[in-house]
Amino acid sequence: MLVREPPSFQGLIGRSAAMRALFRRIERIAPIDVPVLIVGESGTGKELVARAIQQLSRRSSRRFETVNCATLTRELLLSELFGHERGAFTGAVAKKEGLLAVADGGTLFLDEIGELPPDAQAMLLRFLQDGEIRPVGSTQTRCVDVRLIAATHRDLEAAIERGAFREDLYYRLRRVVVELPPLRARRDDIPLLIEYFRVRGNARYGLAIDGVAHDAIAVLQRFPWLGNVRELEAILEEAMIVRAEGWLTSIDLNVRYPRFRAAVAPPAHHPDLLDGSLLPPLTWAQREALRIAAEHHEVRRRDLMARCGISREVARRVLVSLVQHGLLQRVGRGRGARYVPTASPSAEPQQS
Repeated sequence: MLVREPPSFQGLIGRSAAMRALFRRIERIAPIDVPVLIVGESGTGKELVARAIQQLSRRSSRRFETVNCATLTRELLLSELFGHERGAFTGAVAKKEGLLAVADGGTLFLDEIGELPPDAQAMLLRFLQDGEIRPVGSTQTRCVDVRLIAATHRDLEAAIERGAFREDLYYRLRRVVVELPPLRARRDDIPLLIEYFRVRGNARYGLAIDGVAHDAIAVLQRFPWLGNVRELEAILEEAMIVRAEGWLTSIDLNVRYPRFRAAVAPPAHHPDLLDGSLLPPLTWAQREALRIAAEHHEVRRRDLMARCGISREVARRVLVSLVQHGLLQRVGRGRGARYVPTASPSAEPQQS
């Protein structure tokens, strides 16, 4: 079982080369009071990085405000950022202070900056140039001291070429750029993330998941993770909630999530000893059991436990599932039970 407190840096978990390089970059840029542009695929942890920068900066004791530019209409976004006067637009029944004013002396994180509408881009550019904001519907300006951290999963240079994003704003924002690696580029961190989500999930939902078996970890490490850490978190939490207690295995993932079936094929350095075209979709542990049975004409729980590094209960479930698939037959009972290929003439099938 992995340690209960995986290595972390300001809430970011990882010890891969890519993450160590990211941590060093955050430490270098955090104390320098300039705008930061964070780029990376969805689900890579851009807000966590923004919070880490703020926590290591001289503004750590001041406000940290966030705005997702993709979730608000134009009017609401302008109001959220810059504030508005009463009657500035339909529904503006009272004066409101914008988050740039609220965060004065602190940090404002703008997520999905690529979705910012053109007029908001112009107003943000003015703030970055002069440190001034003007609420919607007002003729008065106000100076504020706010560090801006922006993030996007889009190609802003391509947006500039399309005329969808201001080039002058882009260069104001990207005084320092932080690129986040996708999860598939740091697969060595997946076991650490799994353990973190396991411990947190047990505490949050009142579960009793003892651990995640080696075969399940192997499946999760081979999956492409287009949704990155957010996708891993969602899938692992759902599988834990369904399992509720005991060990989570690749059987849980394979049955619950059909898209994992392409990822549970055995590694290339373990060639199949059976004709894969005749088999149903199998997990790595199931295939290992079939290999042992093919090599030694039988497989026992202890053999599978030693080969795969799994518990006795997990090994039992793997073997029972192969009996249910019709690929193995059980001979004997209790701890002395052995499982033999269905083609074996010496097998005397018994209830599993």
